[in-house]
Formats: sequence, C-alpha cells, structure tokens
Amino acid sequence: MASEATCERERVAVVKGNEPAAAGEPAAPQARSLKQRLADIRDECAGFTKDDIKMGNFTIKGHTFEAILSEVRPLLHKHGVDVEPNLVERTYSGNRCDVLVDFTFERTDDSDEKRTIRWGGAGTDNGDKAFAKAGTNALKEMLKKRFLITDRDDAKEEEEKIEHRTDSEIGRERAEQARAQADKAIQKWASAFKAALSTAKTLDDVKALERENREQLTSDALPAVTRDFFVDLIQRRKREFEIGDDR
Repeated sequence: MASEATCERERVAVVKGNEPAAAGEPAAPQARSLKQRLADIRDECAGFTKDDIKMGNFTIKGHTFEAILSEVRPLLHKHGVDVEPNLVERTYSGNRCDVLVDFTFERTDDSDEKRTIRWGGAGTDNGDKAFAKAGTNALKEMLKKRFLITDRDDAKEEEEKIEHRTDSEIGRERAEQARAQADKAIQKWASAFKAALSTAKTLDDVKALERENREQLTSDALPAVTRDFFVDLIQRRKREFEIGDDR
C-alpha cells in the first residue's frame, strides 16, 4: 500500500512557476503598474535642461517641441509605455485651428491597463499648416503638464507665432489683395495700350486698337479718369490722321 501511495504522489503534476519561494530566496518581482511607470518617467523628466532660444534681439530659456519629444521618447521606451493620439474635435476660425485630442497611455507588455488624457491645442497659419501646428501644440502641452516639465516661456511657438485673424479679417485682406492685383493689371494694360495708340501709323490701326480694347475701356473696374484719358487720346489720334488725309 505504501508503495502504491508513493507512485500516486509521483504522478501528480506540479504547475511550473507555482512553487513557493524557498526560505531566504527573494520573491519574483511584480510588474510595475502603468501609474508607477508614468510616475518614474515624471521623476526623470525633472532633469530636463532648457534651450537657449533666439527671440529677435534677445534670448530666452525654453523647451521646443523637438527637445521635449527627444527627451520623453526614450523614457517611454525605457519604462515600457506607449502613447496613442486620437482626434476628438477639430474646428477652424479664420487662420486658426483648434483641436481636442485624447492621448491614451498604455503598457507595452502583456497588459490592458490604459490611461487617457484629453488635451486641447491651437495653431495659426496663413497656409495649410494650422491643423498640424494645433496637434503639435496639444501633444507638447500635454507632455509638459503630465510629466511636470516646467517652462515659463514657450520657445519655438512664440518664435513662429502667427497672429490669429477672423474670417471677416481674412476676407477683407483677400479683397484688398484682389483689388491690388486688379489695379496692377489695369496699370499694365494701360501702359501697353497707350504705347500702341501713340505709335499707331494709320487711322485703321487706331480704330483696330479701339475695337480690340473695347471690353477694357467699358469695364466697371476701369477708373473713370483712366477711361476719359483714353477716350481723349483715341479722338486726338483719329483727328491727326483725318487732318493728314485732308491735306
């Protein structure tokens, strides 16, 4: 009987890794929680040094987006943390874009632990980069606040700051630009038309020039003083040729 009991005990499988630690041996280390990892990253961010940023005729101490990312990225990798952005909202006002982004931190090991931070950002640009600037601003400010990276001066954003303008202001500016372009075109046409009339060699040449430029002469965009000038010049040139023919 004793022999059978012994054999039975030998056949009982022992799950690997479940053995209790022997006396005096350290227990297996527990995986750090996401909260602990983020706290460790925050502590290491305390040593960030500010850059000297040229601002016109003076220099300030600050953190550029590139500097913050270059410091935080290796710490995220070191502590096994990933961050994923998810756009929540995007709005435009003139040349300014405002965004709301969810940044989700998660562990890179076999864990579903996550933490999401919602942060806003804004960017202005006279081209098509306002959205990209807004996203960059949101990420930078979120990282600064989450990891307590103090910065009294925002460096590159201030250096490249573009004044926010409303839709009506942009509309007025575009209208002014359109008027300026139209004025330039009229001046160019008027110069060429005047030269052509002045050098016309026959009455038929003057009449042909008048026909070819009738649309410009009758355009509402043509200033009255310019129209009157050309009407007078055309009549004078016609009289010159008519008088010459009479002789």
